[in-house]
Amino acid sequence: MSTFETSRATDPVLRLPEAPAALRKRRVGVATALRYFGPGAIIASLTIGSGESILASREGAVFGYAVLWAVVAGCFAKGALVYASNRYITLTGEHPMRRFARVMPGPRGWFPIVLVVICFASFPGWASGVATALGDYLEALGLGNATLWAVGVLLVAAVLSFVGGYAVLEKVQVAIAGIMVLLVLIAVFVSNPDWLAALRGLLPVFPDYAPFVAERYPEVAETSVWVELAVFMGGLGGGMYDYIGYTGMLREKKWGMLGHRDAARIEQDLAAKDDRAPIPLSTDPDDVATARAWSRAPFFDMLAAFLALGVIAVAFMMNGATILGAQQQVPEENDVLTYQSQFFGVVAPVFEYFYIVAIVMVLFGTIYALWEAYSWTAYESLAAVSEKVRSRGQRGIRPVVYGWTGAIALVAILSDLSFTDLVTPASILGGVFACGIYGAGLVYIDKVNLPEPYRMGRTLRTLVVLGSVFLTVCGVVAILELLGAIA
Repeated sequence: MSTFETSRATDPVLRLPEAPAALRKRRVGVATALRYFGPGAIIASLTIGSGESILASREGAVFGYAVLWAVVAGCFAKGALVYASNRYITLTGEHPMRRFARVMPGPRGWFPIVLVVICFASFPGWASGVATALGDYLEALGLGNATLWAVGVLLVAAVLSFVGGYAVLEKVQVAIAGIMVLLVLIAVFVSNPDWLAALRGLLPVFPDYAPFVAERYPEVAETSVWVELAVFMGGLGGGMYDYIGYTGMLREKKWGMLGHRDAARIEQDLAAKDDRAPIPLSTDPDDVATARAWSRAPFFDMLAAFLALGVIAVAFMMNGATILGAQQQVPEENDVLTYQSQFFGVVAPVFEYFYIVAIVMVLFGTIYALWEAYSWTAYESLAAVSEKVRSRGQRGIRPVVYGWTGAIALVAILSDLSFTDLVTPASILGGVFACGIYGAGLVYIDKVNLPEPYRMGRTLRTLVVLGSVFLTVCGVVAILELLGAIA
């Protein structure tokens, strides 16, 4: 029987600790599923302020309802690879990045190194972009200089994150974000959208810019549609700069093999085994059933996160099409947050004042949370190839991440670039392309290193393969388009 007490790191086979009774039930209620909504909530909170409120609103304004399909495609593609990644660490106790370092064909460790280089290149872009957007908005309200606000917000959030402060404000932010989302959803119905056009928008069709964009926003119209969509897709639900850390955060949840009393030794033993040998997980039917029960925990977490992100993105996009598109307004340059207050005003004029508080809190929360997420991403990536990093732990790598991200982000803010300029490279490289190749890596190690009963099911494997191809192709085309525009 696969119990916590009888399984040992030195056994010929590995057995997961016993799964909670709630996860072993054939039917699981909503309350039980939400009990496992943890790390996914952090990732969701990271993107509401930027990927949804800014980018989704912008796509709705410039394309109308025609790109609602991109929300669905993006959530399925990214949700599948996130679940596959989190499922792997839950069942084996090791981060996929450590397996990538040993089994991917080619020089040892090259794959995690490529991913960590992309992530480190992306960190400052999103940190400076979100800070700049918030600074610009506060200046538009007549509250001071945008650059000073952006620098101040970036530094204050970094300090609070580093010392572990902000606990009370974080709870307030969650409550405000929840009200904000509720109002945006109400606005969708109050604004009386074209529901038939919205349904047609779920069909994958390559869009054109709305006619007014070329006349009123020529710089936006000059942007390749591929690049515009890829930037949105990269911001939707986060990117590899978030997801590698997201998977690492599960160590603190202690699901599955991560909760084994010898979890650290198991991971060390796996690192010492032959690269292409299957991980010695027990194939006894009872142990396989335990693994299937444990795999529900990361599934519920992912499902809650991406359902929430999908609904929020659709709501902002539809309001962008219905409200902003009708008034020919596009969030762009240094004015990416102002117009969205109308979404709240549609419900009741007084809520436009609430929007000011809500968007400031949500964006500050985003900047605060990204420091910890990026630290986990850097640790899991570098620990895959460096014993020194592994010995120092996640907290040991934080000064490097904070220093690198903060220094480059400050330079970017002082360069007076817009939100879109700052996040475009990071979103395409880290939010789309890197997600695609990471998903391909997951499919490879699933086939090579997991015993057959533990491998992805046909549906999950198909979704990860299709999602990886979709994201990789989108990323490559957007990169080529962007380089062509620069040239």
